[in-house]
Amino acid sequence: MRRFFIGIIATLLLCTGIPGCSSTPSTSPVSLVNLDFAADYTTIYNKLSEFQYNNYFPSTASRDLIMLSAEGAMSPPAPMVTVPAPTFAIATNGIADDYSKTNVQVEGIDEGDIVKTDGRYIYSLRDGMLSIYKADGANTYLVSTTKLLSTTEELKIYTDFGIPYGNEYASELFLYENYVVVITQYSQYLSYGYWQTWENVRNCNVYIYDVSDPTTPELVHKLGQDGDVIASRLIGNTLYLISTYSVYNFSEDDPETYIPALYVDGVRALIAPSCIAIMPYVNYSSYTIVSAIDIQSGTIAANQTLLGGGSTIYMSWQNLYITDGSYKTEENTRNDGNFTVVEYTNYSSTNITRIDISSGSVVVAAYGSVPGSLGDQFHLDEYQGYLRVVTTNDSYTHYTIEDRVREVIGYSGGESKSSNGLYVLDMSLTQVGAVDSLAPGERVYSVRFDGDIGYFVTFRTVDPLFAVDLSDPHNPTVLSALKIPGFSQYLHVYSDGLLFGLGYNADELTGRRGTMKLSMFDTSDPADVTEAHTLSISTNYSTALYNHKAIVVDSGKNIIGFPTESGYVIYGYDDQTGFFRRASITLLDNWWSDSRGLYIAEYFYIVHNNGIAVIDMDSFQLITTVYANSNR
Repeated sequence: MRRFFIGIIATLLLCTGIPGCSSTPSTSPVSLVNLDFAADYTTIYNKLSEFQYNNYFPSTASRDLIMLSAEGAMSPPAPMVTVPAPTFAIATNGIADDYSKTNVQVEGIDEGDIVKTDGRYIYSLRDGMLSIYKADGANTYLVSTTKLLSTTEELKIYTDFGIPYGNEYASELFLYENYVVVITQYSQYLSYGYWQTWENVRNCNVYIYDVSDPTTPELVHKLGQDGDVIASRLIGNTLYLISTYSVYNFSEDDPETYIPALYVDGVRALIAPSCIAIMPYVNYSSYTIVSAIDIQSGTIAANQTLLGGGSTIYMSWQNLYITDGSYKTEENTRNDGNFTVVEYTNYSSTNITRIDISSGSVVVAAYGSVPGSLGDQFHLDEYQGYLRVVTTNDSYTHYTIEDRVREVIGYSGGESKSSNGLYVLDMSLTQVGAVDSLAPGERVYSVRFDGDIGYFVTFRTVDPLFAVDLSDPHNPTVLSALKIPGFSQYLHVYSDGLLFGLGYNADELTGRRGTMKLSMFDTSDPADVTEAHTLSISTNYSTALYNHKAIVVDSGKNIIGFPTESGYVIYGYDDQTGFFRRASITLLDNWWSDSRGLYIAEYFYIVHNNGIAVIDMDSFQLITTVYANSNR
């Protein structure tokens, strides 16, 4: 039966193709750089075979389940999608712009989150539900609650091969005009045979809802692609979805076992070989899939798939950068009398691929690498035609010693080293400038670029905040290195000449972490950065330390708000006296540590697991709480 299904798919692929690799004409190049694109699936199979690793999953039988939709029926491949190139206008919905937006890295490029507002309504994801609230201060009320996902029981599919259990959860949402876009992650596990072997089938889905009538959201399109979501971005009406798809067991005569697929409104198709770029640094069996989805038409406008992994994503208005870390080994052999000594040094590096999105297409434009490993997306920044990258360079050296007379081989203990660097690359991803070997024995905790200046924090026992002059990309220069106790986990440009840091106190002798602290750095003179004010707070954790979308920083409103392990706090800042607390809301019975804060006009709204707390921004007093399980 499996071969019968594959035969049908092969025939349909020849007739209909799949959603296009690019929205440019077929005569246009699919890459702006010299890359190998697969001629057929056999080419890809041979490449994957070079990097196949042992695993304990069943071989081919259970892969047939990928052919099945949640209802258990096979879906035919999707037809070719042809749409105009995406536009890049930012929708305002005709609403006054007196409300906060998701805290993002690049202004105007939206990032998915669990809470959004358009200035009239607040949209929240919780427990597989989309809740919509009318934001009206003390009169705020719940408008509707929509079930987004099937239950685990509904996602069961019974076959001759076993019982696959499906699980899907909503991870983030976007707003565009009258549409709410919800991104989910779907996993399917197969209980297989007597030994109860399991295989994991994963894909990410995009649900597009029309919320013109917020009381009854209408699902209008469902799209998706195989793999795990690693990032998403929204520019105008175009959603960029990036996933990574790992291959385990695969069979040469069965492309279903090693080729990812795209999905459009229940129609499924394998990605064509001509849409798969074979990257020069493939080092394990994994793909990175990039799709540009037109929200208005509900179609995949462009797609590019890389045979090669991706982990950290950064996007500018012109380019999408996909990075992936790797380790390399160098050997150095020397003879010393009767002994042969071989020195092995393992060191980290980061591969970078630039995808050009400027024309509405998704086109591989360049690839390169830098020494060291990245942290989060803030370690990268594009500015005036250059990419700036901050990394931590880790290395580990060990030795083997061979006694050639006695034919004995011994091993020496290893030595670990680390330092940090900032690298400047041009648009071909060729390095043109660098400062490195900074802060030996430490690693980078946070990075923020502000025009010609790059700031980054390293830590071991005290917190060096480096300021680097990047006005000459070919000659970056360290201007200052401020050392203070503790470290900042997140940096945010607060206003001209001020840089906000959220992090931890730490013991100056041992480096042991203490409670959290707020820091405001005076950067008016980057050559003499100082810590203007600091405030220790009696909390040990905040989601905002690791997820920038959980914090609200607005110097115009003079608010810095973020969740803690027991509630939500809002601070203000005074140039003379420093930080002061505006509000501290504790809802122990109903709290959600991953809550979000936002403001609309004169009210601040804290969206938590069970509803919304509303605060008057004149008095910063709690005026009402609206629960998600009750309508007005």
